[in-house]
Amino acid sequence: MKSNADSLTDTATESDPPVRGFRQRMTWLHTWGGLWAGWVLFAIFLTGTLGVFDDAITRWMKPERPLVAEVAPGSAEQRAQAVRLAQTYLQQAMPRGEFWSIGLPGESDPAIRLFWRENEDAKFQQTRLDPVTGTELDKAVDRETEGGHHFVHMHFEFHAGEAGIWMVGFFAMIMLVALVSGVITHKRIFKDFFTFRPKKGQRSWLDAHNVASVLTLPFQFMIVYTGLAIFYSLYMPAGIFAHYPNKDTYFSQLLSRPAPREETHIDAQVASLDKLLLTAETELGRRASFVSVNHPGDSSASVTVFGLFDEEENEKYLLPPGSGNVIFDGITGETLDIQMSGDHRGGEAQAVQRVMGTLHFARFGGDTIKWLYFISGLAGAIMMATGSILFMVKRRQKTLNEFGSHTRRVYRLIETLNVAVIAGLCIACIAYLWSNRLIPVGIEDRSHWEITTFFTVWLMALLHASIRPVASAWVEQLSLAALLCLALPLLNWLTTGQQVLTYGLQGDWERVGVELTVIGLGLLLATMAQKARSMAPVLPPRSAVVATQQKTITASVPYRNSILMRVLAATLGGYAVASGLAILLPMVLPIARAEAVLASTLLSFAAYTGVIIWVFSARAPKRAWQGVFFLAIGCALTILFNATFGGM
Repeated sequence: MKSNADSLTDTATESDPPVRGFRQRMTWLHTWGGLWAGWVLFAIFLTGTLGVFDDAITRWMKPERPLVAEVAPGSAEQRAQAVRLAQTYLQQAMPRGEFWSIGLPGESDPAIRLFWRENEDAKFQQTRLDPVTGTELDKAVDRETEGGHHFVHMHFEFHAGEAGIWMVGFFAMIMLVALVSGVITHKRIFKDFFTFRPKKGQRSWLDAHNVASVLTLPFQFMIVYTGLAIFYSLYMPAGIFAHYPNKDTYFSQLLSRPAPREETHIDAQVASLDKLLLTAETELGRRASFVSVNHPGDSSASVTVFGLFDEEENEKYLLPPGSGNVIFDGITGETLDIQMSGDHRGGEAQAVQRVMGTLHFARFGGDTIKWLYFISGLAGAIMMATGSILFMVKRRQKTLNEFGSHTRRVYRLIETLNVAVIAGLCIACIAYLWSNRLIPVGIEDRSHWEITTFFTVWLMALLHASIRPVASAWVEQLSLAALLCLALPLLNWLTTGQQVLTYGLQGDWERVGVELTVIGLGLLLATMAQKARSMAPVLPPRSAVVATQQKTITASVPYRNSILMRVLAATLGGYAVASGLAILLPMVLPIARAEAVLASTLLSFAAYTGVIIWVFSARAPKRAWQGVFFLAIGCALTILFNATFGGM
């Protein structure tokens, strides 16, 4: 009897791969979708896992900062004075622009933090001021760094702005499909959780992949869907634009708040922000944390004062009460809107979306939940890594020759990417921490040089993996990553005079946690390097490729065309169907229009996943396209009917 792997082997050389039963088609989709997306998803998962403790990492990367206990909270008058100093500085630096932001001194940072930019296309500028004198602080006092937020930015946008967010969303959809197809593929999903057979070659890699998958399956479904939900208005905007002229109008109606004002290009002086701050604190009944000004210097200016976010209070709830805020007319000082802490706006749909955000960012449950997320994230990254490695382990035993005469080169590329993405990214992450201690403090654009170090090291890992034998590359890169991790505490002691025992005596448990975790990861990487020494990746013999080459060459064109047609039907056709539902459902749901748009958009991601699964389960690309076409036309006709007879 043939195994699933044998069935997959047979289907790979047919003109249309998914021709077997439904489970075999899902096996094909899970294998190939997981392979090509696995590298990006591994990077997303690993950096997101590290980003769980972004504040702690940032604190470690700013060794000049005092202990939290050493920072006094300050009085209302001191906060007002800080805002006066900030406004004076900003009016000199950029009296007219698109945005000001003033972060008030607090327990985590005793300085005044300023951000501003001239227009939406300009780069944000920033500085830090002394809260007493208002003078700029020397960069050597608090080294410039992105800190742990670098990993967060890598996680959701790869430091590529909106284009990066779109890319992450694309691969998040692939992961959602891979999870569904993986559940369908694994008939013994719960039994696999308790099965691991070490030192069994391919069987061991498959067991490791299954255990890591099943262990974190609920977490993975949650994290990927909530990640899509956070950026729903960017990924799936059709429902919003079909029912509202722009996003600002939609959000103002959904959240029952004043719509953003259009710039008038009429000069006007911003009101005294210190007075607005004191008014806001009185209204909210709590300290303020920061102040933002939209269109400073223009008669359309508005000021928002945000209450201090109480982390201990908010982490008790999946639907946190928030910190509250007050919106003022930036010129007259008139109060435009007050949202108190605990005032949940937007109805049940918005509450669901906020809960999704709380779940994704681990903003509940304190350190216990953060550590659970950290462990689950590592398990998810292991799942991605073992899946990519398993692909090549199977190909070493039996070539499928999917790429004809190019098969050996493609396999070599896959091997190279496996090493560079899995081991190389680990090196880049720890090298980023090393750069924080080695790059001179006070130089211009210091945070940029730290991030450049990260990407440069990652690129060097790719070059190393491409020129070294695969087995050697694995051992060398994993060993280097382990060495850098284990030596980081020594580097910290030599460059700053600080070390884990000092942190412990001072009660600085965040920095203690960072160093101990790095040591633990170093030991894990050292173990992996030792295991890698027993790996012997060998590409299929040339004779095996020649034996099947003729069959592959005659079938390669229809095979590839079939895949292309299915991919287009799934991505473009599926997106059209999901967008159609996002437009249609608000017309029929018996709730407020803004809430209906949000609810239907959140549901559209599930619909998109369903369409993709159906496209790859259809027995022929033509049938897949027909199904997608009729679904899209059905949505369009229903929308037209409702718009004509029911009204928008």
